[in-house]
Amino acid sequence: MRKYKFCFFGEVAGALVGRTSGGAQVQIALLAKALALKGHDVVVIDPFSNGEDFVTPEGVRLLTVPGWNNGLPGLRMFTNRLPALYKLFRAQKADFYYVRTRAYVHLANYLAARKTGGKLIVAVASDIDVQRYSQQYRNEYKGSLSLANYLGVNLPNDIATKFLQRNADIVLLQHAGQNSNLESARGKVAVFPNIIDKTKVPTASQPAKDYFVHVGSLSMLKGADNLHRLVNLVNDSLPIVVVGQANDSKSEIILQKLREKKNVILRGRLSHTETLEVIANAKALINTSNFEGFPNIFLEAWASGVPVISLNVNPGNVFNRYPLGVYCDGDFTKMKAAMETNTVDEMDKEQVRSYIDQYHDFSTAADRLLTLLTAPAAMPTDKKTRSVAGSFENQLL
Repeated sequence: MRKYKFCFFGEVAGALVGRTSGGAQVQIALLAKALALKGHDVVVIDPFSNGEDFVTPEGVRLLTVPGWNNGLPGLRMFTNRLPALYKLFRAQKADFYYVRTRAYVHLANYLAARKTGGKLIVAVASDIDVQRYSQQYRNEYKGSLSLANYLGVNLPNDIATKFLQRNADIVLLQHAGQNSNLESARGKVAVFPNIIDKTKVPTASQPAKDYFVHVGSLSMLKGADNLHRLVNLVNDSLPIVVVGQANDSKSEIILQKLREKKNVILRGRLSHTETLEVIANAKALINTSNFEGFPNIFLEAWASGVPVISLNVNPGNVFNRYPLGVYCDGDFTKMKAAMETNTVDEMDKEQVRSYIDQYHDFSTAADRLLTLLTAPAAMPTDKKTRSVAGSFENQLL
């Protein structure tokens, strides 16, 4: 198979060396490593790294951006940073430029790809990425940001993201459900599920502990208020371990209320290794988020054979298709019942693990991605008639 050059961008240095990072950063690092292990030339540009350039054992080259902090604050993004990024991206002469998350600085990737003849890949990182502006404001920003911050930073990020989704050569979705909200795209649209390296997932002790675990930053978007409501509903004999810290003032108040519950154990922020061990020994992972994409934390639980009880998140209707846990469709009564009965105890852990092997395994990720990228792009681009590409993804979702 032909070898390609890939250029990634993001705050990925920590994820490349195994430090806990956000979900998007973890996915970029895993994909970059998977491609490098297959012999492709992989560069990650990270202007936020405080260290020097380095090469990972897998062969991923991380480049910092010289002079990133030079210039006058408030002006340097346009006088220094964007020009420096564009110059560095253009110098890579990559076959594929990959961006993930909403940020207007990704326009530098777009311009570099157009200049060098490379192809731009825009990966959707959350269901919110493909929502309309009004939905994004209501679901993510309202009540948590000042109008100045929204108009000066977040709205420009969202506008740039919509432009890139329309004009990218390839848009990668996390699950097929995101396709219905995606605006008209001129390029190829395909589903590429999140990946996980199973070799990093610990084996549960025997017998596993009899607790439920909630993992992730506590915010209103991630359903901190839902978690508080759930804790007040379920039998207080059920131990609930909460891993993560509050990310906004409202969630900090909720965290203090959770501290008063005798059956809630607050672990705070743990290392990734420690978090995986807590998950592996849990009865089930519980998720109360309002919006996600395809959560890494779901994959980490399933790779350990741990089922998931999810209040609102059902990416690509995965719970309807596979025996992976319980989807509650926003119904707290259903979630309470799932936790207080033996529903998850009766699930086959090996079946849960096998789902990961079939659809999300790190070891096959590079080949699956290359199959998508090199397949013909013969599909309608009108969102009413457009279908996602790839027989693998259509079987999955």
